[in-house]
Amino acid sequence: MKRLFSSMIAASVLATGGAMAEPANPSDPEEFRQLMVEFYQERYPDVPFEEYNNGVYAIDEDARSQWEGMMVFPETDQYVAAGEELWNEYRLPNGKPLSSCLGEAKGLRAKYPYFNEKDGEVHSLGLDIINCQKNAGEDPEKVWDPKNNYKKLANVLAYLASESNGMTNNVQINSEGAKAAYNRGKEAWFRRTGRLDNSCADCHQYHGGKYVRAERLHMNLGNTTHFPLFRYSKGSMFTLHKRIYGCFRDTGTVPFEQYSPYYRDLEFFMSYNDNELELNGPGIRK
Repeated sequence: MKRLFSSMIAASVLATGGAMAEPANPSDPEEFRQLMVEFYQERYPDVPFEEYNNGVYAIDEDARSQWEGMMVFPETDQYVAAGEELWNEYRLPNGKPLSSCLGEAKGLRAKYPYFNEKDGEVHSLGLDIINCQKNAGEDPEKVWDPKNNYKKLANVLAYLASESNGMTNNVQINSEGAKAAYNRGKEAWFRRTGRLDNSCADCHQYHGGKYVRAERLHMNLGNTTHFPLFRYSKGSMFTLHKRIYGCFRDTGTVPFEQYSPYYRDLEFFMSYNDNELELNGPGIRK
């Protein structure tokens, strides 16, 4: 655990323009991911690694009991059904389905996020759906972007998540470009911003799994496998980018737009750290 605290301090220094030599803050994604895993294994030694895709329900017996009750008749079913209908019935202006530029639904979610060597950017499934529509000439008011038709986007993402359930998260980093994207995401994770001078790591790394009032903070490890997810507190489906956007806003930071390069790099970092865990979306949180 001391190694990871050193790593996190180093990453925080780097994010604010300072410098610290390796190996305290390894730039190798797999080495850093292993530090993440070790950190939680030391904090919660009785929790099997494969349970972390369930978030705080892996570490809190009472919360897990409540969650299991929610899953008897999960609220997510209606969103998955609505998303499946949209996926099957929607047609682009050229008359083709979304699968014509994205591929078939089965296993599609498991391919994301990924680093595209051609354009040098991290691709997120939500943004690829949006760009598929835009590139086909869809009316801007009908595109499923976060501003105009967020519910449709969230429903389709919920359906696509369900079509990859049981598959293993396996984000690939096979180039210097992908490695750089991961490290940009890592810097974003540890960077302090906004009125509260807060970072993602402050809540979900240093205090991940600990109580804030009556609720536990979700942890970085296993945080992406079950998105999108239904939040009982809001009564709606949340995509990962909407949740990231909300976190930045709520800590007093002027947020970037959803699916911005900054948030996609952050998604890439978070998702790679969840490698070897089972995908289990859409999830449910209180």
